[in-house]
Amino acid sequence: MPPPTLPRPRRDSRPTTGRPRVALLRGRRAFLVRAGVWAALAAGPAALLTTVSLPASVPVKPAASTRPAAVPAAADSAEAGEPAGFAETVLGLWLESGTATESSPELAQLSLLAPGVRAPRWDRRPVAVVRTAAVRTEKRGSGAWAVTVAARLADAAGGVPAEESVRGLRYFTVPVTEAGSGDSRAYTAGAPYEAAGPQAGRAPVSPYNARIEDAALTDTVGGFLSAFLGPDGAVERYLAPGTVLARPETRFAAVETLQVVSQGRTPGAGQSGASAHVRAEVTATDTAGRTWPMAYELAVTARDGRWEIASLAPTPASSANPRS
Repeated sequence: MPPPTLPRPRRDSRPTTGRPRVALLRGRRAFLVRAGVWAALAAGPAALLTTVSLPASVPVKPAASTRPAAVPAAADSAEAGEPAGFAETVLGLWLESGTATESSPELAQLSLLAPGVRAPRWDRRPVAVVRTAAVRTEKRGSGAWAVTVAARLADAAGGVPAEESVRGLRYFTVPVTEAGSGDSRAYTAGAPYEAAGPQAGRAPVSPYNARIEDAALTDTVGGFLSAFLGPDGAVERYLAPGTVLARPETRFAAVETLQVVSQGRTPGAGQSGASAHVRAEVTATDTAGRTWPMAYELAVTARDGRWEIASLAPTPASSANPRS
């Protein structure tokens, strides 16, 4: 008996709502595809293959083959910085696959995201990946990027001679290619290669370049930071009316204010309504004796002959013009 014929769905006669609704549906579909891919990464290579082998509009079924496939990308991938995140993922898998066996999930996932890329081999000196972070993304034509990723590495085994150690910061460039269009866009990665790190830049010119002659202002800033970072926590007496500042979770045992400078000459506290921007360098010592050098930028205002803290970090920390 032939299978029963399903009734043909009725065509909706209502008018469409136009392009905005189409764009919204595409955006939602792209988001769901991307979310499914990263969830599948966590679930393992089989789940990832299932997710990426089918278009977004087809229900997911068990994969019939193990052929490598690319990871779908959202339509707004370039603006969202997704090539950089994709390159970080690939480099992490590449580094972690140095001790992997043929059946390891790292190799399977690497082959999905970077087809044809060979895995490294660590032999007797395994490498531990502490952290990876994309530091530079260069456009290399239509749908192509070169993403430089910083990798903080460590020796996984003890007793490694200094000349054989990999400890420290290394930089690798990962070629990333985007193919297709619309919901069919996909990323693939080429073989990573070691590259030079960013060159040391010039220190920017700080706008905080004037010494403060008003001891009352310096005392107020120092007292506030001691209360803000220390165990006491009584910051209210230093704050201007209406100012609320959330304190950090860490409570330091001691806070020493080393220097307070301002943006230009500061007025006296006797001028009610006067304001100034200052930068304070401090050394905070925690309960274990560790010292933490930090710098805080503050906006201060004068009221009734005293200085008060109006806000934290009111202006950029430095000028865009480098020193000549």
